[in-house]
Amino acid sequence: MASASSSSRIRRRPAKAQALEAQGAGQDLLMSLPPEMLDNILRRLPFDKLVRTCCLNPAWHQRWESIPNLDVWFSVGSNAVPDARVLWRCAAPVRSFTARVRMPHFYLAARWLQALAHKRVEKLILKFDNPWFSRSAGILGPALFACRELTHLELFGYCHLPRAPHGFGGFPNLVTLLLSHVAFPFSGGAAQLEHLISSAVDLTELSLNDVKTSHFDDGAPAQRCAIRAPKLRVLKLIMFFDNGCRLSEEFPLLEEAIISIDDLFWTPDYINTFRRIRNVKRLLIETDSIQINENPLQGISWKFQNLKVGHLSANFGKLPSIMSIFSLMRSAPHIEELHIEVEITKRNDENDQDFANGEIDDPDDAIDEDIIKAEISDDLFANLKHVSLDGIKCLPNDIWFMNLVLSKTRLLESFIVTFGYRQISKSYLDACTELAMCPKASPQAKLMVRLRDEPDSI
Repeated sequence: MASASSSSRIRRRPAKAQALEAQGAGQDLLMSLPPEMLDNILRRLPFDKLVRTCCLNPAWHQRWESIPNLDVWFSVGSNAVPDARVLWRCAAPVRSFTARVRMPHFYLAARWLQALAHKRVEKLILKFDNPWFSRSAGILGPALFACRELTHLELFGYCHLPRAPHGFGGFPNLVTLLLSHVAFPFSGGAAQLEHLISSAVDLTELSLNDVKTSHFDDGAPAQRCAIRAPKLRVLKLIMFFDNGCRLSEEFPLLEEAIISIDDLFWTPDYINTFRRIRNVKRLLIETDSIQINENPLQGISWKFQNLKVGHLSANFGKLPSIMSIFSLMRSAPHIEELHIEVEITKRNDENDQDFANGEIDDPDDAIDEDIIKAEISDDLFANLKHVSLDGIKCLPNDIWFMNLVLSKTRLLESFIVTFGYRQISKSYLDACTELAMCPKASPQAKLMVRLRDEPDSI
């Protein structure tokens, strides 16, 4: 028996040794790949996992530091806080850096930028996680202006840009600039933003979402920021208040625009904004029908000759909001897609459940047939092929509008209605019946209906 046991142990030793040898051979095989091929494999790792490869064995200790053109990003759900000292060890250039900055680590952003400027970063995306009740803001250090190789800059969340140093020439290679809830909290902030945009001669995408161009509490009127970008293709301009940003020239190459500038409605700059983007191909307009009780597009006197896709927010209970749809259609003779987000009026708490079930709603403005006939021509919807209505209720104006569109769209291919009910109710079933009975000018039109938050057609 002793002899058999000894023989078994002898047989097991070679198996363990072979496993260790195979493991070592696998690691050696990976390291034996051509450097360019191994670099390409390692670039696909999130940065927190890439750095940990230094623990594999001594041969890997500094291997990650030699990879040029890194895309620095972090695992989904990772709470890792990047150490600026680790960024200094990256090989230059760093192609991109994407990070979510959480409180109380806002101060780290300035340190990262010091390292990234030396690494000639090309794409920078920083997202500051600020609770809505917090007055804290991320503060970007002056090293941002040393990132001269930037082609793509995205800043999200409440953060402050510092004053640029004297002689700052902008980011000449910048192609994409996206700013959301970003502030320039100093005198001359509007001029600095204007310089950032105009100095980027190849800028093709610009987004300014709730950007502040002065100090919050100084009470002074907003200084003008003239937006000039002749190569712009995508524009997003959202103002919750007048921040002084104005389109100062037309954009001949513009393909897509998102505009929400209700605070300018009572000024000539409102309609002038749309005149500047007359060459756009896709247009989304957001308006607050509670704040604006007139047709916001009634001053359009030109044609959007290139417009193919239109998105609007509308309140079918408000006649001026309905008129804005006709104004857009009349000025866009070649539009083929129309998407309408139906606004929902806020109600008292005791009525919330009834509203969710579609049992009540505020009364609609009365439809004046004579006024409507003056606004509508037979060819108003002549080229429409796709229509979607999101948030529709089974109310007289809603049914009237759906009847109107279905009866005049001879080329219609799809008509998608998302009702503003969260569950099947009598109102929803009545709405489906009403819609099915609407006469259709296009025999090939496909009608699809569904509930809000329900992706599947019913």
